[in-house]
Amino acid sequence: MKRDIATQTVAEAYLALLASRGIEYLFGNAGTDFPPIIEAYAKAGRNGARLPKPVLVPHENVAVAMAYGYTLATGRMQAVMVHVGLGTANAVCGLFNAARQNVPMLFTAGRTPWTESGAPGARNNYINWAQEMFDQAGMVRELMKWDFELRHPAHLESVVDRALALAQSDPKGPVYLVLPREVLAAEHPAQASGSSTLAAQTAAHPDPAALATLRGWLAEAKKPLLVTADAGRSEAGWHALERFASAQGVPVVQYRPRFASLSTEHPMHAGYDPAPYLRDADLVLVLECDVPWIPDHAQPRADAKVVQLGRDPLFARYPLRGFRSDLTITGDAAAILQGLSHEVSRGEKVEKKLRSVSGARMTNLWVTHCINEAKDDDTVLLNEYPLALEALTMRKPGNYFSHSPAGGLGWAMGAALGMKLARPAATVIACVGDGTYMFGNPTPFHFVSRAQELPVLTVVFNNRRWGAVHRSTLSLYPQGHAAQEQEPPFSTLEPAPDYEKLVEASGGYGERVEDPAALPAALARALRAVKEERRQAVLNVITEIDYARTS
Repeated sequence: MKRDIATQTVAEAYLALLASRGIEYLFGNAGTDFPPIIEAYAKAGRNGARLPKPVLVPHENVAVAMAYGYTLATGRMQAVMVHVGLGTANAVCGLFNAARQNVPMLFTAGRTPWTESGAPGARNNYINWAQEMFDQAGMVRELMKWDFELRHPAHLESVVDRALALAQSDPKGPVYLVLPREVLAAEHPAQASGSSTLAAQTAAHPDPAALATLRGWLAEAKKPLLVTADAGRSEAGWHALERFASAQGVPVVQYRPRFASLSTEHPMHAGYDPAPYLRDADLVLVLECDVPWIPDHAQPRADAKVVQLGRDPLFARYPLRGFRSDLTITGDAAAILQGLSHEVSRGEKVEKKLRSVSGARMTNLWVTHCINEAKDDDTVLLNEYPLALEALTMRKPGNYFSHSPAGGLGWAMGAALGMKLARPAATVIACVGDGTYMFGNPTPFHFVSRAQELPVLTVVFNNRRWGAVHRSTLSLYPQGHAAQEQEPPFSTLEPAPDYEKLVEASGGYGERVEDPAALPAALARALRAVKEERRQAVLNVITEIDYARTS
């Protein structure tokens, strides 16, 4: 059934509503459920209606990662739309990452038409029968804060406002909205409110009595320790931790950090491994950190007090997390640290033990050192496993991001595009392993980089291995048969592709680097391509196989 082009559809009203609520981009990979959306955009192009900018991303995980990266850079959530259950299935890995890292996102998908004929949007393709599911949202429900299917045009505003408010309420995260084609194609005569009808919940404020207790424990502690992964998520958190660590003289360990939380030049910066400090600490503050240590490797003393702090300090959505907590305080990291501040200063300094860096071998440490020398303080680094953090200098908040604790591979490259979209003047570098590069869907990634004019540098740490897989095997069977194999099963990525050539198909600069001494010049050439030529670049760096690394 054809539509009168002068009639407003739900799709038009929906997109206009998103724009009025601050959604700037709709990252999408289209399917047969998109015609009302496509028609709405085409009509808006003629009448000047303000809608979120559509960004075509030919793989769902890259689309989710772009929205993720944009939100990390700006603090503003965005929208993603994929094709029915199939597109949803392709996006699950990225959604797992967003859920565990508390990244708000309006994740939407069309629904296979439920009517066989006679209605606008009814089935008109043979695949519409096979693609229908009994419970499309079921495959992502465990990862979503909320899911719903839009069933009637009259519900549009309340449903969208509820979705956005819940996604942005602490602890933040993605929500899933299913959009049936019949509903998108239906008429929608009503005008939406100019602003949201439902505000997000404010963050929980730390309990003053609990803070008073903790201040007393701090005053009594002789060897306090703070372990964090995410305190630097906000600039306020970075500065609050900086002031707290200085005033209290508390060593800060950033264990598996997703955000830089303290300058590497701060006297209380205690590196990235809590184990040496846990042996002596009599008070351990776990601030915005889901896994503060590995129990089989290190534990706090039995007589030490352990305090869990953060927006979701017990990580309620983790099925099992048994780290001890003698006091649990809920709140924003900056608010908690500000509430603990007082004038007592311990005057302690933490000895930094940095490994020496040598260019004689192409190790992860050397590659990281060279990247560190090539970047400036405003360069944005996205780290999906390979960087050796001890070789990085980080002086400012908001320029270092690492993968979600879920560890779903393929995040950094798409997130780099989102970062570049949000910060067009910044130099953005994605650091990935060779396996991770493949998981990043390089062809769609390079396509979007070129199509949207988002030049970023991707450095591939190519050891021709699933290093994490083999390290895990060695930790369980240190003297086993796999430990004796040169090419262990399920861990070897040989023969290695020429990754540097894939970017050339999208007009980018690619280079293979095998000589450690040649890496600084290669980085300079790649950065010149990104900064001056406005082309994306890939360095395929052939690294040693280093199973000893744990970061």
